[in-house]
Amino acid sequence: MTQTQTRRMKKDTAIQIVLGVFILALLGYDLMAGLSILSRNVSPTFDSNLFFQLRLPRVLGAVLAGISLAWSGLLMQTLFRNPLAGPFLIGITPGASFGIAVLTFFGGYYFSDYSGWGVSFQPIAALFGALMVMGIQLWLHKRLQQLHSLLLLGLILGYFFGAAVDIIEQMASAQQVKQFVLWGMGNFDRIEISQLFPFAAATFFGGAILWYNRHSFNTYLLGDIHVLSSGKSTHRLRFLLIVSSAVMAALATAYCGPVSFVGLIAPHLSRRISGTESHGKNILPTALCGILLTLTGDLLSHNLFQNFTLPINAMMAIIGAPLVFYIIRKVKY
Repeated sequence: MTQTQTRRMKKDTAIQIVLGVFILALLGYDLMAGLSILSRNVSPTFDSNLFFQLRLPRVLGAVLAGISLAWSGLLMQTLFRNPLAGPFLIGITPGASFGIAVLTFFGGYYFSDYSGWGVSFQPIAALFGALMVMGIQLWLHKRLQQLHSLLLLGLILGYFFGAAVDIIEQMASAQQVKQFVLWGMGNFDRIEISQLFPFAAATFFGGAILWYNRHSFNTYLLGDIHVLSSGKSTHRLRFLLIVSSAVMAALATAYCGPVSFVGLIAPHLSRRISGTESHGKNILPTALCGILLTLTGDLLSHNLFQNFTLPINAMMAIIGAPLVFYIIRKVKY
């Protein structure tokens, strides 16, 4: 290892440590702000309920959403070999939203008998919608045989399922529309303790696929010819990329709403830190950048105004738009 590589590694490690410390500070503030340790007028019993039933699930949900959406964006940009790809742009998030819309507007009657079982159908509906979009894309891609057409198909399908959701809303009651609109604004407050385990399992599933296939994904970035010459299957790698990214993005969408910008921005910030396209060196910084974005958005949405909470999507747009402009200015594609 040369001195330049050694210095680069030390620099990357230092940046990641600073990011980790800053994230821990955000976590602590987001968890403890407003509790009795800061205000003696609140009873300890209320503090305990507030912490374990509201704040802890919300903050941990924001962390998991940041990781899963960031990794999903990294996988999508690998799949399309396109830095502008992400769960929002290629149809995964609109597909998941369509699944949630169908469940919200038509599922109440059919699934009412299961409400006492502790079964949550939101993740199932979101995953079904996301995988349906990606399945349609793969089916059409086999006939078109061009990778850039897959990205265009994702955009078209995203608009199509967005229109389908609008039509469904016209047939729903005012209460159902209100419920869906509030969900669509994005919010980490709805996450419950019981939902953290499947959320974490989906994130671990996607992360495990990303780590185990990191070298194969590096080869995939070089082109299909390099994949074939290495003895691997391009269809298998695309299948892994699609399934893992769809699972993570769908669960994040189901629990938090369609949170924007994280999947697009976090991989770019990670590459700026690591200075490389290597998946192995971008897994951790991508996750850290995703956590930083979601925690910052959550903290600002709850603390900018005292009387109400801003939608997380509004905050992510305020944070994300300048970052996208910065990326376009600094990175040459």
